[in-house]
Amino acid sequence: MSTLEKTIVLLQEMPEQSLESLYDFICSIWMHQDGKTKHLKNSVDTSDSMEGFRVLQSFAGTLPADFDDKKELEEMRKEKYARFN
Repeated sequence: MSTLEKTIVLLQEMPEQSLESLYDFICSIWMHQDGKTKHLKNSVDTSDSMEGFRVLQSFAGTLPADFDDKKELEEMRKEKYARFN
């Protein structure tokens, strides 16, 4: 299977929100290829946003599988606001 075929299969399985982010990422790469910025008509520079997105993605999968966000939130609230009770 070629890289293009594998990519198409992967794209067909991705949720719509991920596709939108991926599309923005690909556009930013395409506009900045060869070290030259190509601005499309009515385009918006998304490079800062995409860099922020990449930073957020780097945190994906860093929590243990049994992480309980509600429990952690409650513990942090108790710790932070205990002096007011």
